Amino acid sequence: MDETRVSLLIKIKDGSNAAAWQEFDAIYRPMLHRFARTYGASEADAEDVVQQCMSAIHAHIKHFDYDPAKGRFRGWLKTLVNNRIRNRFRKKQEEIARTQHFAGLQAEHGDPEALFDKIWMDEHLKHALKVVKREVEDKTFRAFVAYVIEEKPVEEVCKMLDLNQNQVHKAKYRLTRKLADVMASLTGEDGHLDA
Repeated sequence: MDETRVSLLIKIKDGSNAAAWQEFDAIYRPMLHRFARTYGASEADAEDVVQQCMSAIHAHIKHFDYDPAKGRFRGWLKTLVNNRIRNRFRKKQEEIARTQHFAGLQAEHGDPEALFDKIWMDEHLKHALKVVKREVEDKTFRAFVAYVIEEKPVEEVCKMLDLNQNQVHKAKYRLTRKLADVMASLTGEDGHLDA
């Protein structure tokens, strides 16, 4: 589940496919922004890093050729955002202070690679939850969130939403499967970009 759906990468290769770019942007912009902010970029710098990354993706996607032997899009994106953050700090001539700050954040948050992987999955999951929410009844989704995500007792969820335990368990089962399907479609096979 940790790879980018190749079909989405192929769709954005056509620069005029606005729907594909919108989906791509909805998934990856928040991910890149969160990663930049976590590693010390100001709000303005994070926005600049994100824009630089999106521009680089737009420029390089034209040369996209799926070849799993060359590497994964995820790894390419991780390198891209790390380099943009480091370049941003260097350009501001704050390299020593920021490097110390970055090292402190690294000690606090762990390895940037591991943090990127966590953010990668979190943001894909957030997007998948939005997709699932649009496809089911509001009460069913609220039951799922309360019981599965917020880990409220089934009795409390039943009382809160005027449901019986069977309905709550069915909501959990149905939406867990649906969420897994959406995640699989989002993160299917991976592609490679030559940077």
